[in-house]
Amino acid sequence: MIGDRMNERSFLQNLEWRRAVKHFGPDPVDSADVSLILKAMANAPSSFGLQPYRILAVQNGDLKRRLRAASYDQPQVTECHTLFVLCARTNLEARVEEYLQATKAAIPRAAFSEFLAELPDRLRWAMNQTYLALGFGLAACAELRVASCPMDGFRVEEVRQILGCSEHHIPCAYLAIGSFVEQTKAWPRFRFPTESMIDYR
Repeated sequence: MIGDRMNERSFLQNLEWRRAVKHFGPDPVDSADVSLILKAMANAPSSFGLQPYRILAVQNGDLKRRLRAASYDQPQVTECHTLFVLCARTNLEARVEEYLQATKAAIPRAAFSEFLAELPDRLRWAMNQTYLALGFGLAACAELRVASCPMDGFRVEEVRQILGCSEHHIPCAYLAIGSFVEQTKAWPRFRFPTESMIDYR
């Protein structure tokens, strides 16, 4: 029990330490850490366990240079070791079929049909699920003390073309990871007091 509390405290302290970096250093990220960050995103909560997203891990320098041009010249895109491009999936019926095949229909097909029929905005729902994966990736970066930056400033169609994405995969967020570098102008980390965001009823 005491060990569990210590681990919890360590995780929370790491979250307070984390910040979105604006520049990365030249050192590589250990491949084991890259795998753990991917594993964290794959283990993020997801409605029905459908995981309606795909994650592209971009390490190719030429691709990153082209992506930077489509991302308003943000330096993190080319400076990072790995750029995770998180794409929401729009072919939800196909994803349901994959799920039913993999789980031997653990959840009745009718339940999915009813759920999908009542979704007011399928893409928005898939994007919300994708952002959960992004959050878990960021938490993993904090726990591993890997420099990271979540990003969403890019031209979606250009990114799709550069990466050769399927028509059913819509890029909605980046997670850039890399090594730390001494910054001459670091933005101060700021958070509103916790009590200002919580209203108990």
